[in-house]
Amino acid sequence: MEKIKNTQPNYVLAFDFGGTKLAAALVDLTSGEIAASETQATPANRGAEASLKVMLQAGADVLEKAGFTNKDISGVGISFGGPMSHDRRHVLRSLHVSDWDDFPLPDYVSKTFNVPAFMDNDGNAAALGEWYYGAGRGMTDMLYVQVSTGVGAGLILDRRVFRGQGLAAEFGHLTVTADGPMCACGKRGCVESLAAGWAMARSGKEAYAKAPAGSVLKTLGDQAAGAVDAKMLIEADRKGDAQAVEIVKSGFTYLGISVANAIALIDPQMVVIGGGLTRSWDVMNPLVQAALAEYLPPMFRNRTRVEHSQLHGTETLLGAALLTQGY
Repeated sequence: MEKIKNTQPNYVLAFDFGGTKLAAALVDLTSGEIAASETQATPANRGAEASLKVMLQAGADVLEKAGFTNKDISGVGISFGGPMSHDRRHVLRSLHVSDWDDFPLPDYVSKTFNVPAFMDNDGNAAALGEWYYGAGRGMTDMLYVQVSTGVGAGLILDRRVFRGQGLAAEFGHLTVTADGPMCACGKRGCVESLAAGWAMARSGKEAYAKAPAGSVLKTLGDQAAGAVDAKMLIEADRKGDAQAVEIVKSGFTYLGISVANAIALIDPQMVVIGGGLTRSWDVMNPLVQAALAEYLPPMFRNRTRVEHSQLHGTETLLGAALLTQGY
């Protein structure tokens, strides 16, 4: 590939450490364009060391693709799917990959690429990207909700990321039903335990095991040798499978209830919903809107716009890149 003309120090590396995928990108901060990128499946069962090795190699490969070296970038921004220390210099843990406890990820990455590195959780990074480059442009207050492997969120208040004491906007772990299923965080009834990709897959596998012969879910599951995931469950929902319809309706309704609670608490101008499961926006949005109509207090109705992400899955990487600019 011909080297990109780098007349200004606008380029940074961005990393997204997720529970399902690892992504690296070279980002032009001026335009929000991704000049080169790499995506790999997260080797979740091999622990933090394996994920880190894959990501660092992906970063090196991205630079090579664009004809860049470390000297052509001004920093690295890191999105991480899990809680971190208040100063955002240490990962506290991952709910999906082992051995990340108290790991100084930015310092490690900084030493590897010889540039400053900055980190935030994936919800905050995605909120920042969507607010700066996507659907939230021009908003003063915005809530971003990410529905993917897990359920997370990020909050923009007065044009700044609101972090609280470091763990603000843990939207996925709002309790929506006291006797609900067990969540990866250790308690029951979180919206993540009902609406996240892993939760949909769990419920789908349980339903498949009980599904009658000839049903849509049974047929699809048999074709995949029992490897039922959220995508398959939603496909079965679209085809009218009764069990799939019930699971999907329940999960996305609880998601809508949580959005309604957040709107009543924050009163934002906009809620943007993104993440991998929003590829099923045609299924998700009507259920979320129905929940908002039922559960939002009357004085909050028609005040907050609820929009689909405009960035087609790049919001987390773009937000990670913006972390290098002091956001």
